[in-house]
Amino acid sequence: MRSHVTPSRWWCPVRRWIAVTALVVLLAAGALISRGDVPCEVLESQPACYVALSPGPTSDTLQIVEVDGAPTFGSGGELLLTTISVEDGLTVSSWLRAVISSAIETVPREQVYPSDVDRDEIRERNAAAMADSQLTATIAALGAAGYDLEGEGARVVLVADDAVTDQVREDDLIVAVEDGRPVNDSTDVVEAVQSRSPGDRFRLHLVRDGRDVTVEVTLGSAPDDDERAYVGILLTTEIDIPVEVMIDAGSIGGPSGGLIFALTIIDLLGEDDLTGGEVIAGTGTVNRDGEVGSVGGVRQKVVGATERRDGAPPATVFLVPRANVEDALDAPVRRDVTIVPVDDLDGALQALEDLRAGLRPAEAMVLSAGR
Repeated sequence: MRSHVTPSRWWCPVRRWIAVTALVVLLAAGALISRGDVPCEVLESQPACYVALSPGPTSDTLQIVEVDGAPTFGSGGELLLTTISVEDGLTVSSWLRAVISSAIETVPREQVYPSDVDRDEIRERNAAAMADSQLTATIAALGAAGYDLEGEGARVVLVADDAVTDQVREDDLIVAVEDGRPVNDSTDVVEAVQSRSPGDRFRLHLVRDGRDVTVEVTLGSAPDDDERAYVGILLTTEIDIPVEVMIDAGSIGGPSGGLIFALTIIDLLGEDDLTGGEVIAGTGTVNRDGEVGSVGGVRQKVVGATERRDGAPPATVFLVPRANVEDALDAPVRRDVTIVPVDDLDGALQALEDLRAGLRPAEAMVLSAGR
């Protein structure tokens, strides 16, 4: 009689052996590559080639923003500035922990810390972007509050190492571009550059130490987009502001707090309590015209706002740029939160007015816990 061995009697042990062997190989390889012994250009999948983005701390901007030179009013709620934390130097264990967690995202390290940019310059760029976002938010907020403001040009605050020219210096004031088109603020320069293509000649009219200077540069390609024109300078708007706005954001960098900063200034200057006594969180850039732009790390920011590290009350509402709505709705929250897409500052103010009246803002969606 022919003997018969069923697959289950020999295949399962082999399969287990293969799985255990694969895990041992993975851990052994990780012990080497987590130290960065293998360049990322050679082995991109090693943990050291990634950083982990996790929910960061929140700050009530009503406590870190002050306005001097105009009457201000209190608030019964909070407006939360949301952030992400970046963990670098991942080991195999920290990389596995990040991969397993639904609240943490791993991205190529090059996206956060480009190899051709010095760490100090990255910090400078983030600090400059934060300073400009605060100023732009102030301009947008004061405009919404009825102040008549007019910019006087775009001030150069940083010339990057990869700038396409050495003819532009820090503290130069750009007052016109191309054939004399006037510049009121930094946005005018950015839009003018982005309307052109890499390789185009571009003219900047500057004021330097009280003298008029004209510089012509050849536009380069942005580090993250070969088709987008690039100069390599960071700008802020030169403007005479009738009140003094002071924002103490500590070491937080980047432009994504613009929307919340603008709402905070409006709340402080107006008699209406925009929060209605609730904890309102949000993220998004804002330009001088009040338009809200997309940002990164939205999933982590929503989680951070609903699970605050200091045990403070969680956010019940999260204002998010329309382009980031899907990211927000993908956040693994443990508490229900209302996600409100916004296009501009006026839309955000209308949404908060609806909430105070007990209405659901247009297009708002409830993100349920444990869905």
